[in-house]
Amino acid sequence: MINTVSMQLDVTKAWTDRKFQWERQVTACSFSPCGSYLVAGGVDFKLQRWNLESDERVSLEGHPSWVGDLAFHPDKQRLYSVDYHGGLFCWDYSEAVPRLLWKKEDAHQDWARRVAVSPDGKLVATGGNDQVVRLWSDRGKKVAELAGHEGYIFSLLFHPEGKSLLSGDQRGVVREWKVPAGKEVRQLDLAVLHTRLENFLAHVGGVRSLAVDETGELLACGGMTNAKSNAFCPGDPLVVLIDLATGEEKMRLTPSEKADGPVNGLQFLPDGTLAGIGEGASGASLAFWKADQEKPVHSIKMNSGYAVDLHPDGLRLAVSRFETNGRGGNGRHSTPETYLSNDGVIDIYNLYEKPAE
Repeated sequence: MINTVSMQLDVTKAWTDRKFQWERQVTACSFSPCGSYLVAGGVDFKLQRWNLESDERVSLEGHPSWVGDLAFHPDKQRLYSVDYHGGLFCWDYSEAVPRLLWKKEDAHQDWARRVAVSPDGKLVATGGNDQVVRLWSDRGKKVAELAGHEGYIFSLLFHPEGKSLLSGDQRGVVREWKVPAGKEVRQLDLAVLHTRLENFLAHVGGVRSLAVDETGELLACGGMTNAKSNAFCPGDPLVVLIDLATGEEKMRLTPSEKADGPVNGLQFLPDGTLAGIGEGASGASLAFWKADQEKPVHSIKMNSGYAVDLHPDGLRLAVSRFETNGRGGNGRHSTPETYLSNDGVIDIYNLYEKPAE
């Protein structure tokens, strides 16, 4: 492992020399607060924990369905995860064999897509297809139910100051809630990230990702605009920057690489640069934007991506993405015994100049 103490953040020099691979697609990924582990969840009903020193992988098993999202408690050895059966699980992730501490199998009535933990660790927020945000204590007791969304909840984020929660939905609305009371403070209009034409069978788009910068003043909302159809839902990737003091739009950011899907993951870096990952049938990229420039200052073309997360050292970025195993088509000619899923990969990017050999 390279010593990053003397390295200077420079996204234009980003490089990777390692990746973690799994035999099924992985979506959510996050570094542990202690910096020792990376955990990812995906479509095989499992979480995977990698030790960043040894690369040892351990599975956390118990979910009855796809893992939708995961989040760490800030100062205890706890990990929270949600699944597409509506469950909320809490784990001790630090043990040699991670242990399930408790679970709420009926936390939601439909897919639970997102989970977030407050900065002080006292609250856990969940949301999904039943259009309700629920607040829980760190031990699984329901604290509040936040109703009002009219579409699936795609994104959740506690503000860094810890007194409010932001939730983004399928219809392009971000709601801000006072916590723990659960009182709605305001709505932010992100309708540009939502499309529903007359011939559409469903709503397309939504606020797929949220991030707040270190000042707590700038909100980034990721998704796509101008959806063309319900079939594979192609559109134009877009990030909208919002001034949280006024609620007004400040800037729209677009990728420089060709892509036709939403921006699924966003992460502000210590210097204010915004990192974002998107997906699409025609390709996607990991992009790095300055808040006052529409186009990225740097981008890395790759297959569809799902999440980004910053290591506690501020110099390493985890990116979960899709990687083909060479199988074409959708598997319709395969049997359960012969079907091969495409792979999931987490790349670890070093956000500084590569040291000389």
